Amino acid sequence: MTFPQLDIQSRVLDNGLSVLILEKHDISVVSSSIWYHVGSAHEREGQTGISHFLEHLLFKGTPSYGKGAIDLLTATHGGNSNAGTIFDYTMYYFNFCSDRWELALELEADRMRNCLFDPQEFEAERQVVLEELKQGNDSPWGMLSREVERLIFPDHPYQHPVIGWQEDLEALTREDVLEYYHHYYVPNNATIIVVGDVKADRAVDLVARHFAHIPAGDEIPTLQAALQEQEAEQRVTIAQESHLTRLQIGYRGCSLADDDCYALDVLDHLLSHGKTSRLYQRLVEKEQAVNFISTYNHLRRLSGVLYVSAALRPGVEGDLVEQMIDEELDRIQHDTILEEEVQKARNVISADFMFGKETASGLAHFLGECDVLHSYKFLHHYVERIEAVSADDVQQAAQKYLKKTCRTVGWAIPKGTGPEQGEERYEEPLLAPSTDSMVFHRSSAVSLNTRTHGKPGTSAVKSSPISFNNRHHCNHHRRLMDNGLTVLFLERHDLPILSIDAFVEAGQRYERDALAGVAVLTGELLDEGTQSRTAFEIASAIESIGGFLESHSQGASIQVLSRDAPLAMSLLSDILRFPRFDADMLEKKRALLLASIEGDRDNPSLTAYNLFREMVYGSHPYHRPRKGYKERVAALRREDILQHYHAFFCPNNTILAIVGDAEPEKIFDAVERCFATWESQEVPELPDVTIPEAHGCIRRHLERDKEQVHVYLGHLGVTRNNPDFYRLFTMDHILGLGSGFTDRISRRLRDEQGLAYAVSANISLTAEQEPGCFTAYIGTSPENVEQAIGGFLGEIRRIRDEPVSEEELELAKNYICGSYVFNFETCAQLTRYLVNIERYHLGDAFIRDFPEIVQEVSIEDIQQAARDYLDPDNYYIASAGKTHRAP
Repeated sequence: MTFPQLDIQSRVLDNGLSVLILEKHDISVVSSSIWYHVGSAHEREGQTGISHFLEHLLFKGTPSYGKGAIDLLTATHGGNSNAGTIFDYTMYYFNFCSDRWELALELEADRMRNCLFDPQEFEAERQVVLEELKQGNDSPWGMLSREVERLIFPDHPYQHPVIGWQEDLEALTREDVLEYYHHYYVPNNATIIVVGDVKADRAVDLVARHFAHIPAGDEIPTLQAALQEQEAEQRVTIAQESHLTRLQIGYRGCSLADDDCYALDVLDHLLSHGKTSRLYQRLVEKEQAVNFISTYNHLRRLSGVLYVSAALRPGVEGDLVEQMIDEELDRIQHDTILEEEVQKARNVISADFMFGKETASGLAHFLGECDVLHSYKFLHHYVERIEAVSADDVQQAAQKYLKKTCRTVGWAIPKGTGPEQGEERYEEPLLAPSTDSMVFHRSSAVSLNTRTHGKPGTSAVKSSPISFNNRHHCNHHRRLMDNGLTVLFLERHDLPILSIDAFVEAGQRYERDALAGVAVLTGELLDEGTQSRTAFEIASAIESIGGFLESHSQGASIQVLSRDAPLAMSLLSDILRFPRFDADMLEKKRALLLASIEGDRDNPSLTAYNLFREMVYGSHPYHRPRKGYKERVAALRREDILQHYHAFFCPNNTILAIVGDAEPEKIFDAVERCFATWESQEVPELPDVTIPEAHGCIRRHLERDKEQVHVYLGHLGVTRNNPDFYRLFTMDHILGLGSGFTDRISRRLRDEQGLAYAVSANISLTAEQEPGCFTAYIGTSPENVEQAIGGFLGEIRRIRDEPVSEEELELAKNYICGSYVFNFETCAQLTRYLVNIERYHLGDAFIRDFPEIVQEVSIEDIQQAARDYLDPDNYYIASAGKTHRAP
């Protein structure tokens, strides 16, 4: 497998700023990022977490761009931004349409030297970071990974968590952060990455225009922290509130600069990537000892770690699982490794590299990470070096790095906390909490720090029309086959990729209550054996070409290199039309699903969300968890699976969406060959189910021994075809779904009050053929829960009672329309788009019509929609966490 070399242009300004440019002209977007060569590994003792804390503070304003300005300007121009910190670097990125991306350079140059660090903002953001720390501590893997990492790197900066230790975060001063900022945030310690629809020379000129005047800082020596040799195995066990036992083993690995990194990448894939991998076959398929196992070759600048992680099935002994893993790792060190096994791993890695080239942001991230960890030139030869890895290379790497004396073994075991945690409180309807004394603020559900900002007081700049260049995006082909199968195809020739999504109108909505979980289990079994292929043969066929295949309750999707289109179509047809549903495979998948249901109970946010949906939906099928209930999944029969499959999996109930590098007639001929004899049938009609409305405030709480409380507040929402959907979608971006901290709830609850790291509210995202929910969510400390609920209700009342401002509405429209192009970067995104326009009858011109529909929404429309669909007096509250007890 060969790929053309990326034409990366490199420049260095006189002040030492490195600039890397990669032209990518398939779609009119640009991803620009700045990578500072400083991360948690550079922190002094007692100042852990300062790099990440500083990352948060860089969004808090400069003299030129006050608090909130970066978010507002980014949203106004239809962009998005984010930031992330890890051991060896801190990075900030912006994604814009290519006619407005220079704004990113203007903002980054300003905050490189001019951040204010207002004392009040400093303290508010400290609380946000502490909430983020608690969120990580509450995750099933968070504390285990932290303890394993600490032992792998004793007396080395890598031992500290990137987010820092709580006592250090609480002790950090503004002066500490200022000193750190002025020392490390200098041109000669940074790299600018620009990838997308630009001309390289022009991009370099723009970078120079904004950054050349900034003087270089003091020379920053390359970090050279000595790594101690590990001479004996280390172990750690922690007890946490959980229902599953989890294992993580860390083997000291190599850096990105080490030639062994290629063999370790292949070894990583041989061990656990895909259903034919060694650890999956042994521990999941054969022994049925774990419901999850993975390996990860984490390469860093000074060293790396090869992780093995597993979640045990209930009742399985940990010693037995560890023994099985050891046996498989011993086999790969001493027994013959087949060339076909290595070739499959090489193909997967090479294909993943191609799939990663679909988005400008993905390429920019890969490029930036290679540059700060070693050199951007690593990308020039990565695939070539992977293709050169032999079976002997893999075995030698395994022998060198998979030594028991060089590993750390961590166990997280369930606490003995009694038979069933989950005592519910507040089961009777309550009066709504008073909001009279609340200060109403907005916070945002962020994953790294999903932010965008803008200049307060500036009038919104109307977003210019979206450009799709010459593109394929607007004209797809549609055919209705004689058997009722709807086939949609969109040509896209920029990369040799093909994506296919077969959507079947099935799923949870079509289950009877007594058979809860049958849809998920049916979907899981589709690719586990057909009349002509075993489960292993299916997995081997797709993995040997580096493709991706997933079956689920509503069909299946597949992604391959376009040369493998015939095999992809054959596999998809086979699993949709001829699944075998073997009894032994049913039992294996049932056991996995039951273990997954048990593991979900360790996620307090998901636990609260499932309770919330149970409260909202009454007897409607959506009141159940998507995976069903343990008792009912355990009782499902093969006949139940067959009945569900035969009722709904038929061509006249299926949409086949295909996007990629192929010719229309060849695609339709292939579909005809594979699907023409699939027989249509009558699909059962669903009975109408009345969903009860909330009366007053109905509140339930699940007690959990966690640091945060996860709160969901809301009520029944709307369907996707509701005539007011686009008004509500626009309203969401003003209320609780805006970019960064531009919406009301994110700005107040997170950015100003510092109550949470993750917070959001919307009514549009869950709208489907059945009504979704209006959902407001926050994860916060127990003592903040009532203040957060009051903030939600206050903002809901305000958007109903008071017209939004012209600036708020214009900002929401600009962001929605300006960022619309990012929905069409990948083939997989486009297949989902085709399915949705068919499923919801949106029309072939929807991609062009959508921005115009949004631009027609008025201030009066927003207020009327809020009054019609948001109810601050009748709603549900579901929460999970520790109850706050006043001192």
